[in-house]
Amino acid sequence: MKPCVVLQSDFGISTGLPASMTAVVSKVDPELRIYDMCHEVRMYDIRQGGRILASTCPYFADGTVFVSVVDPGVGTTRRSCVAKLDNGSYVVTPDNGTLTYLYDHVVAVREIDETVNRLPGSGNHHTFHGRDVYAYTAARLASGIIDYAGVGPEYPVTDIIRFSTPTAEIVDGCACGEITSASDHFGNVGISVPNEMIHAIGINLGDMARLEIIKDGNVIYDKEMMFHRSFGWVKVGELIMNECSNDYVEISVNQGSFVAQELPEVEGVFDLSAYKVRISKAGK
Repeated sequence: MKPCVVLQSDFGISTGLPASMTAVVSKVDPELRIYDMCHEVRMYDIRQGGRILASTCPYFADGTVFVSVVDPGVGTTRRSCVAKLDNGSYVVTPDNGTLTYLYDHVVAVREIDETVNRLPGSGNHHTFHGRDVYAYTAARLASGIIDYAGVGPEYPVTDIIRFSTPTAEIVDGCACGEITSASDHFGNVGISVPNEMIHAIGINLGDMARLEIIKDGNVIYDKEMMFHRSFGWVKVGELIMNECSNDYVEISVNQGSFVAQELPEVEGVFDLSAYKVRISKAGK
């Protein structure tokens, strides 16, 4: 069976742009299975697109061909590439930071040769590479029309464009990290502290924890909340620090939006590295 093609973009669902990508894949090879990952990545938010891609890829079969297009530099000199992952899957994307969260799984990367891998007749189009270059190349690769070498010239994996990635550590008995996301559908806030680190500082499921958010050296948020498996362990409208399914701690409001209710200033912020977090036992 041929590998499936999975599409992601920040194009939204109110236009025919995602459908145009699907159409190109199907036109290259009608036998290919095509799935949509997400077309509502926040506009121009490469970091969010990269996080969604990295958290979703592991649940598709090895050898899947992913297309991720969050491309504010479309039509410029930024490089278009296909990254090969350690499970045999491929990611077709602009090399603009999208691969940051998958970097440790990339075993090879090739620049797309647009003299070969470009939708015929699209040479004068410069604002829709998602359709004309990425969907077309992905379909050719998945269908077997080209092999990986046929994508274009290889370049060093270490040359891939990356953002700095947040870290976490235990300092004076506190779990310290930073906010990593504040733009999911439910208004939850993701942080760089692993679930296991909360247990390591002595906070167990059902215990109360203290969350501090620091910006520019100033504490801008300081509240206590329960730490537990999921939202439903507190009443509707209450705060909770939960063990998110991506293995990192998430801050939420049960059936509400933490961003809207507690931290509206992060709404629309792409780079959240200025927002540091410190988690400790309640009362500390």
